[in-house]
Amino acid sequence: MGNCSPSPRRRRPSPAGSPPSHSSAASGGASGGGGGNTVSPYALARSPSVSVSVDPEAEREREGVVRVYGSDGCPVAWRLRVALLYKAAAPVHFTPSEAAPLGRPVLRLSAADPELCGAADELLRHVDARFEGKPRVAPPDRPPSARASLAAAAAEEVAEMVRLQHRSAERHLEGVAAKLAEMVKKGAKKAAKGRNVVEAAEVRRLGKWYGDAMEVMLEHARMEERVLFPDIQRASFPGVCDKVQEQHGKHLPMMNGIKEDIKTLLTLELGSALFYEVLVNLSVRLKALQDHTKEHFKEEEKDMLPRLESVRRMQREEGNVPDKSNSGWASEAMGTMEMTHSKLFPFFMTGLMPQEAVQYLDLVCRCTKNTRHLVSMLRSLAERLEDANPSIIHNNPTRLYEHLLVKSP
Repeated sequence: MGNCSPSPRRRRPSPAGSPPSHSSAASGGASGGGGGNTVSPYALARSPSVSVSVDPEAEREREGVVRVYGSDGCPVAWRLRVALLYKAAAPVHFTPSEAAPLGRPVLRLSAADPELCGAADELLRHVDARFEGKPRVAPPDRPPSARASLAAAAAEEVAEMVRLQHRSAERHLEGVAAKLAEMVKKGAKKAAKGRNVVEAAEVRRLGKWYGDAMEVMLEHARMEERVLFPDIQRASFPGVCDKVQEQHGKHLPMMNGIKEDIKTLLTLELGSALFYEVLVNLSVRLKALQDHTKEHFKEEEKDMLPRLESVRRMQREEGNVPDKSNSGWASEAMGTMEMTHSKLFPFFMTGLMPQEAVQYLDLVCRCTKNTRHLVSMLRSLAERLEDANPSIIHNNPTRLYEHLLVKSP
């Protein structure tokens, strides 16, 4: 992923507080006489000052800051930044710097640590070694697969993608349902309070939250119907797909009905008897959708995903696998989810627990061939996560999204 060296290079540690030292030969004679000054390209990129006075207190504050230097267009630099935000282990400072050698990012885990420059997986392993505990941001080692297991590896990659998309959708529906229950409870207190306690802004935010969740769920269903179901049918598993597609058809009217109910709420007088009646009815319908969706995902994971290895083996036997890498099938599936992996990517990711999120990031980085698109995805996620308290990221995905939704314009 990205332009990174296949082997990391450890730099000699610089004295605490001093700029990192990547030597470059100064101008002067190549041999004999006239020793030149050594200048760090990173120091030049980061600071226009040649000499500054050192504030001991500021130095102590900077001691624990993790610093990432690299090209603004390098996906590895952005992946490091996102991984460190999920770690929530220390303040993170990112400095776009084209001075990095060959465009490779540089990681410095503290002012007292040496600079590290290398491949993405190696740098992520250094992050895990320095900041213990979950989530583990480095992907597990993947030994070269034997030919007999290529189908299994490709199938597991697609299955992992499907499962994580299920978890995100489930949690966002859970978050919308919890917010709606809170609004119903507020509405019940209206008579005692003598004033409206549900605000129009809450209804609008609820509509946006549900609307985004609906878009992700619909796009996920289309991905299954376009990429997975046709080959599952041909592999002599027609009953599985027939049942799943029937459930997709039942869910669509339910989802549209809830969307219309939310639109109706926006036209009603806040706190009126009709407003409260629609609110309660909406809560009941959303709970039914939640239950149906959870059961549907459970059946898919039990009946459909275990068959993917046989499907992939059939594809190979038929010569329908143009991409020989294991990631070709998952790349094809992800390629159909344009909205989820562009405008809605931060939303989708806030439905995952930290360990799930870094697993999905690993999938995305392996399966996204367009570097500019990958950088855009990682940047958008980093910018949203930086708006959140680290404790929210680690505690509850739905609280994280509600926090970001309130702060969004």
